[in-house]
Amino acid sequence: MSLFTNPEIVRNARIQLRPKRMISAAALCAAISVALFYFFARDPNGSLRGIIGTGGRELLTTILWIQAIVLVIGGGIASIHAVQREKDQNTFDFQRLTRLSPFELTVGKLFGPPLMVYFVFACLLPAAIVGAVASGASWQFVLAAYLLLILGTLTYMAFALVISLFLQRGTATWAILLYLLVAYIAFQDRNEAVFSVGTVSPFFAIQLALQSTWNATQGARHFLMRNGAPITIPGPFEDRFFGIAVHHALVLFILFLTLIAWLVPAVARNIKCDPSNYEVYRPSQALGFLCYLDFILFAFFRWGLEMPLAAQSMLLIVNIALFFIFGFVLLRNRNRMQRRLHSIEAGPTALESIWPAPYIFLGAILVGAAMILVIQWKRDPSLEWSLTVAIFRVIYFAAWISCDLLFLQWMNLRRGRHPLPLGVLYLIVYYVCAGLVVGALHLTQNPFTAIFLPTPLWELNTALWSAKPAEWIVALLAVIAAAIVFVFLQRQQIEELQPRAVESRATPSVTAA
Repeated sequence: MSLFTNPEIVRNARIQLRPKRMISAAALCAAISVALFYFFARDPNGSLRGIIGTGGRELLTTILWIQAIVLVIGGGIASIHAVQREKDQNTFDFQRLTRLSPFELTVGKLFGPPLMVYFVFACLLPAAIVGAVASGASWQFVLAAYLLLILGTLTYMAFALVISLFLQRGTATWAILLYLLVAYIAFQDRNEAVFSVGTVSPFFAIQLALQSTWNATQGARHFLMRNGAPITIPGPFEDRFFGIAVHHALVLFILFLTLIAWLVPAVARNIKCDPSNYEVYRPSQALGFLCYLDFILFAFFRWGLEMPLAAQSMLLIVNIALFFIFGFVLLRNRNRMQRRLHSIEAGPTALESIWPAPYIFLGAILVGAAMILVIQWKRDPSLEWSLTVAIFRVIYFAAWISCDLLFLQWMNLRRGRHPLPLGVLYLIVYYVCAGLVVGALHLTQNPFTAIFLPTPLWELNTALWSAKPAEWIVALLAVIAAAIVFVFLQRQQIEELQPRAVESRATPSVTAA
């Protein structure tokens, strides 16, 4: 089945691309293009100066901005509504039962709902061509810019489609706000941050279209001094991949392609399933995606800006968000756990009782080990570094993250309405209250504080470790003990869900009858 014969795309084309709507959109785009042409063809005195040169550059830049906004914002919102609106109209179940394969239905949802957005984008292309010719822009950069814009837009729309798949009724507004927030954060320039990679956004295509060289180091600055040593601030087109200069356009091409390769299968493996059985990734796939994200972090981290132990602290802090997202993907509710128990003939194994700790702990150890190896490779030998402290941090981080997610998994197996949001609320309240108490008592560097909060872990250095190594180990053992408690609590919930328990409760009623 080709892209143009996909039933989902054909259905959306009949709905959206009606002649009157197409004529209205084309007329509006033509009016905007003519108005912009006239505006940029006039000089400040009001006389007609022509569009050649500066006017052409301004016209091309403005049209690219409009096209990027239409694609990224309009296409993203259309993709958020792609599945969610079908659920609200009770038509999504009919689509799941069609003969379309999951991948074909996913492609239909990716290209069908934003068809009017694509049409508006195409209507603005003539004005962009005029601007490119008038400005003398290089065609290879203009074509590269449009390829990057389209590829980036598909990545954003695939992300929006994942959001749409998991939306509940009445939550579309919040989903749109989340999408816009992610798009805004990705748009921010990171040239002054700790990661040597520019804006991860399709809007970078606007800058790329006006370039004349592929030299990645153009615009780099070498004036900033930190700790008495000169630091190079890369230009907008230079990223540092493990210290090697790479053009930002190449980085974005690879990032967008790999992200599409992760996001589209996530939609395809769920789109024809019952919503109660949705699972973004299998555990091994989720672990692979986590390692992929951490590889990106390690590759573009500016290792020379921070002390080795401080660099490890920053990467561990960033990984808190990644591991909690990873853990949420793995959590099972009561229905999923019951189905899992019914599929095991010999009764629940130890894996069900400690879920999702094995994958969380394994992921934390893998990421931590890779982090230590890269620091050992990139660090300045004259700076403070302790392999013992680094390993202890990784083990503590793995135990702490596993403990929190074991708590959330236990809460998610309990009876009641919305047990998981309630568990998240309990966790937030606990950390806020504990943080206020620790801050008021100025105990942020006390090893015993690590029993309740991970904050001392970020400040741990060789001096603090050498002073009280036994106390730090006691704190680690206390966190492990708390994790074991939640394992036993989870085991009790699993025993209630076992098929044998259900049958034993049903037997008296059958006998009495």
